Amino acid sequence: MKKIVTVIKPFTLKQNVYVYEDNEVIDVTQIELSKLEDAITSKAEEYNIDDITLVGAKKFSAGIKNKIQNAEMAKYNCNKLNIEIRAN
Repeated sequence: MKKIVTVIKPFTLKQNVYVYEDNEVIDVTQIELSKLEDAITSKAEEYNIDDITLVGAKKFSAGIKNKIQNAEMAKYNCNKLNIEIRAN
């Protein structure tokens, strides 16, 4: 199963976006925080992934989740991504 996991650190400029397949990291990309939602959406499309986990401060991660869902709705007119938020 493929999945995207990002540990969000609000005071760090670059964030790591991990792509997992069968519990193995197959891709790691460092992305600027301001471009995170676009990068996650692109990685999900590139690897055909529907499951995303955002790890970090709940309110901040919820804001990122909303931006991802809004971008997805604007592009595809639907939300197919399953986005889970985990506090760290």
